[in-house]
Amino acid sequence: MAINDEKARWSYLAQEARTGRLYLDSAVAAECRDVCNRQIDLYTKLRENLKQIVNVTGLGNFSCADELAKMLGAKAIGGDGDVDAALKEHLEVITLIRDTIQVSVEMYEAQDAANAAEQDKLLD
Repeated sequence: MAINDEKARWSYLAQEARTGRLYLDSAVAAECRDVCNRQIDLYTKLRENLKQIVNVTGLGNFSCADELAKMLGAKAIGGDGDVDAALKEHLEVITLIRDTIQVSVEMYEAQDAANAAEQDKLLD
């Protein structure tokens, strides 16, 4: 599935969560949110590491080696279909997923607190 389709899907689900039409089990949602956070951290670190491999060296003293080094560096950052852009797009989707899950967790916790307060009123 295309990344734009995933963005649209998770934007829709985020709106559903904000309006209270999407609920996830709080334990499962919390675990998924934590996994998303770990993935976001990993992709962020990978994007930082890409900066170290933009300037490829050690391919020899040939003009074709220089061109190959430029091409490989562009595949890391800035070129057509570069890894950095792909990671950035995936980060956007994972952030949408995480934020959607977080809304669901917060709504679940708020509902749970409201239910507990109502139960306390009944018991008093």
